[in-house]
Amino acid sequence: MTNEMMITTRKPGLSTEVMTKMAERPLAGLTRYYSDVLDRQLSTRQTLLLLNAQLAFLMTVFPSMSFALRILCLTWLVGAVVKCRRSI
Repeated sequence: MTNEMMITTRKPGLSTEVMTKMAERPLAGLTRYYSDVLDRQLSTRQTLLLLNAQLAFLMTVFPSMSFALRILCLTWLVGAVVKCRRSI
């Protein structure tokens, strides 16, 4: 006679819905902040475009990168600014 026991465990994980709700709260605050600063109503997409442009700017001016990476980041920055201007 063999004694066998099957144990199943469930890995705790975040569902897509939970992660979306967790990301919406700070984005809503940033959207309100940018709307107040710019004196116009912004959407969440426009907020994400502004964040993208800010990150591209920071990466462009980051001093300890090679010249090739700086050119790549500059291209990213120009594209991000163009998308922001079209959206806003």
